[in-house]
Amino acid sequence: MGSVEITYRRGSSLPRTVGRWSCETSRFGGRLERIGPYELMHDGSGRVCALGPLEISYNGGESHPLHVRLPGEDVTLSEDLLLVLFLVLFWQQQAWDVYCQANR
Repeated sequence: MGSVEITYRRGSSLPRTVGRWSCETSRFGGRLERIGPYELMHDGSGRVCALGPLEISYNGGESHPLHVRLPGEDVTLSEDLLLVLFLVLFWQQQAWDVYCQANR
C-alpha cells in the first residue's frame, strides 16, 4: 500500500508483516492481535474495538464503525497509526463481506 509492503500468511488473508512491523495472530490463527507496537482489542462479536490508543465504536450489531476516538489531549494521531487503522478496518470489512456472501 503506497510504499508500505504487506506480506500475508500462506493460504490466509491475515498479514504477516506490514512494512517493517511483524503481525501477531491469536493462538489458533483466527484473528489479528497486534501490528507492530499496536495491540488490537476485540469485542464479544469479534470486531476490533480498540487499536493502540484508539477506541472504535459501532452501530449496534453492524460491522461499520461509527466513531473512532483518540482519548487524551496530549495524544496525536501519527501517520503510522492512521495507516494501521485503515488496514484493520479494511480487512475487517472484507471478512464481514465474505461472511455475508457465504450466509446468503
